[in-house]
Amino acid sequence: MITIVLADRSNIVRYGLRSLLDNNSDFRIIGEAAGSWETIQCASQLRPNVIIMDWGMARRGGMEVLRRVQLKSPSTQIILFSLDWTESQFLDAEESIGVDLIYCNSIGTEVLRIIREGNSRPPCLVALTPTVSVPRRRSPERLAAAAQ
Repeated sequence: MITIVLADRSNIVRYGLRSLLDNNSDFRIIGEAAGSWETIQCASQLRPNVIIMDWGMARRGGMEVLRRVQLKSPSTQIILFSLDWTESQFLDAEESIGVDLIYCNSIGTEVLRIIREGNSRPPCLVALTPTVSVPRRRSPERLAAAAQ
């Protein structure tokens, strides 16, 4: 059983994630957090296998949320997601914390894949963004390569 904490300011987003994950018998949502402090508490007290977190929540805390979650629960895989990234945020993420960026058309499908594959690899940070939100400045060749 893979234990999961959902962390997003929006009740609607958490509800959507819960609906997606509840259809999988090998997942169990053990907590939800609407803010940075709650996310850190959930990591510390519940020690989930996975935390799915809104990138904006982590970003506003100057990445301190991620550092504290990793400190409190080092074996927890953190999946960051965002629907509205800008190119500068991509670069900041890559440079500041070494986030693996995955461009995708379906965040739900990609989250499920990453959760399942994550159990067999060391914890990592993964950022997801739909390809439609990638700035048009990126060349089609780079975007196609990144989407694979």
